[in-house]
Amino acid sequence: MRKEVSLKDILIIMQRAFNAMDQRLLDHGEKVAYILLNLLRQHGSYSEEEMIKLCTLAVFHDIGAYKVAERDKLLEIDSIKPINHAVYGSLFIKYFSPIGDLSNAVLGHHFTAKYLKEHKITNIPDEALLLGLADYISLIQLKSGKIDKNRVESKYVEYTLENINLFLEVSKKVDFNTTLNNDIYKKELYAFFDTKNVNKDEIIKYTKMLTYAIDFRSEATVRHTIVVEAVSYQIAKLYGFADETCNTIRIAAMLHDIGKIAIPVNILEKPGKLTENEFEKMKDHVSIGYKILSNLDIDDIRDIAMAHHEKLDGMGYPFGLKGDEISNEARIVAVGDIFSALLGVRSYKNEFSKDKIIMILKNMSENNKIDAKIVDLVIKNYDSIIEEIKEETDSLIKIYENMKDEYNELLKDLK
Repeated sequence: MRKEVSLKDILIIMQRAFNAMDQRLLDHGEKVAYILLNLLRQHGSYSEEEMIKLCTLAVFHDIGAYKVAERDKLLEIDSIKPINHAVYGSLFIKYFSPIGDLSNAVLGHHFTAKYLKEHKITNIPDEALLLGLADYISLIQLKSGKIDKNRVESKYVEYTLENINLFLEVSKKVDFNTTLNNDIYKKELYAFFDTKNVNKDEIIKYTKMLTYAIDFRSEATVRHTIVVEAVSYQIAKLYGFADETCNTIRIAAMLHDIGKIAIPVNILEKPGKLTENEFEKMKDHVSIGYKILSNLDIDDIRDIAMAHHEKLDGMGYPFGLKGDEISNEARIVAVGDIFSALLGVRSYKNEFSKDKIIMILKNMSENNKIDAKIVDLVIKNYDSIIEEIKEETDSLIKIYENMKDEYNELLKDLK
């Protein structure tokens, strides 16, 4: 039996995925989380659970930058203003993460104490200034390779004297210049996250958070993944798998295209047929996903997710698996992937009719490409599966629409 999944496992997967998307923010979130952890410990009034949630938030505090193309601005150390990425990031955390109650800390992490007071902003928690200070310290280290205490100390107006004193006291115990420059901080930070086991619902929420983050690059890919998840989960239940296995298949389905986070957008969003070279690059998403999910004691999930382009006759990729080498769980996700593609939720192609979809699935099963038993389950339960898909996608679209409206309103109010 696979060991319990810890928060460390989840965060490593997510960090690998974001690093694959863009190297410019490499390790910044983890460094901010490490600095914040030490500030919170020095503060002494936060519980272990509160510190875990706040440090998890810190890892992804700049997640909005992947959407609004402000990554270059984030490297401007003294950029203190209501930046768009903080607004979008706060909404993403609010709607698509298990720590949505902390979203306003992300919203306000580029504000100063003076700014908040002058503009009479009251919905930003104290933790936003602590997060902002940790962010500022990390950026100094990133830009110069060394943290100048005097430079930090001069920022007491921006981050409050109390918070600056926390840093100065922590610095007597922790040599940040050594820990941050030699990756010691990663071992300490992830040892802290490893103390927190995540339950089934939390795993699904974090996985969805990562899945929806791919929308920063391709909304079509996210819509496709939502459909694959819904179809695979329904098939797994119809197949008669136990609840635990059904949830494993569901998580694998959510992660099956995680490697696309590193595929060029012009390929992901191309409306027409891919060229041979483009198709070869697209195929890389499986091997990229395999690397992201490896060495985390979740090989069962990885192997189900990354076999979705394998074929029973051995003509699939990336491993050329055939027959019994492909598990029933992986066969389900493979059918879910094809079914979603035929429904037309990616590459902006037209949706096929029910009869045509059934005909294509039958032909593929008869030609030993996909599992005939699974195809039969899909055909017999076609209408109920479609109904489930509609419910899932309609809910997602509604959230996105609300987010866009709220984003524009927040920007208007803050600026």
